[in-house]
Parts: sequence; C-alpha cells; structure tokens
Amino acid sequence: MFAGVLFDFDGTLVDTSELVIKSFQHTLAPYLGRKVAPEEIYPYFGIPLRDGLSAFVPGKPDLVEEMLPIYRRFSEEHFDTLVQPCPGVREGLEQLLAAGIKLGIVTSRVRDTTLYGLRLFDLEDFFPVVVTMEDVRSHKPGPEPVRRGLELLQLAPAEVAMIGDSPHDIMAARAGGVTSVAAGWSRIPRERLLAARPAAVVNTMAEFVDFCLEGNLAAADGCGRLSHEG
Repeated sequence: MFAGVLFDFDGTLVDTSELVIKSFQHTLAPYLGRKVAPEEIYPYFGIPLRDGLSAFVPGKPDLVEEMLPIYRRFSEEHFDTLVQPCPGVREGLEQLLAAGIKLGIVTSRVRDTTLYGLRLFDLEDFFPVVVTMEDVRSHKPGPEPVRRGLELLQLAPAEVAMIGDSPHDIMAARAGGVTSVAAGWSRIPRERLLAARPAAVVNTMAEFVDFCLEGNLAAADGCGRLSHEG
C-alpha cells in the first residue's frame, strides 16, 4: 500500500474540461479570428495558463497579458455551471483516507480557484496538502511541484503514487520519482498518455483505489489497461 497519493486537480478530481475548452475558445476568438478546436487545446491541459495562451500567439507576451483577465473572468463566471466532480471521486477519497493514506493535490491552477473548486464540491477536508502554481518557481512537467508535495506530505518518493490526466502530470510524476498513474477518464487521447510512459493507467477511480491499496508495481500495457508486474 502507498503511504501517500498526489492528485492533479483539473480533469482528475474535477472535470473542468468543458470550462477550460470554452474559456480558451472565448478568449482566443477575437485575437485569432476563429474558434479554436478542442483538439488544439488538449496539449495545454495541465500547464500554467500563461504558457497555454502563449502557444497560440508565440512571441507576443503583451497579447497574453491582455488575454489573461479575459480568460479568468469567463472561467470564474462559468465555473459553477460547467464543472463537476469526476465519477467516483468522493467514494475513492473516503476509501483512501480510511486506509490511512495521506492525500495531496499538485496543480498548475492558481490557489484561489483550486480552493474554490474544492469548497464547491465539499472536498477540501480530504486535502491538507495543496500545491498550486504560486507555490513553485517551475511547473509541470518539471519535478518541483511534486517534490514540494512530497515535502509537505513528509514522505519519500517511493512511498507515493501520483495520478493525473495529462502527459505533463505523468512526466512530472516520473521526474519527481513517484509512481506515475494516468487517469483513463482523461479527454486527452490515450496514445498521448501512453507516450508519456506512466507506470499504470486506470480507467476508473475505483481501479485507482485498488491499485493504491494493493501497492504493487504496475505498468500500462499496449491497450492502456492496468497490468501488474511481480
């Protein structure tokens, strides 16, 4: 059994996919003169907003600074209607907590909206450790957010699993030395998750709980199912 678990927030605990997509589309349309397709936005799930917007207007930091408040205003106004918990999250968190596993969040989202989302769905009591964009200097896919999470959990990397819905989460987990798990309910194509080489892919929160409680080393097979090595 793992002693601790780190969760990504967006798309892993809480389904913010529609909110993120619509916020990008609303913000970028006046600048690009077109509606950005969801497939164009998926690669920027799991990274800081400024970096994601910059990818659409490279070399134009002033435009990005104009876009940030537009995006954030739209996101705040529509958070309550476009966001919902991912299936099985509360039940899974209750099982992990009952087993004595320490829980934390490592997200590229800002602290205010992360805490708001946790309060909205009554999840904040599960997470004494919350690492957000403001808490680190470098972000996913680098290891600093994960290492900060480990420090706050007071656990060694080998004792911790981390689950996320994007390649950036998986790469950050691997760089931080923890067991990387891909959330199979991600909107991101499965092949992109597998390309980041997670130690395991789980299709439901219940599968992830079983994986954490069993504590076995695991690997994703070619179909992205959970498979165990001895």
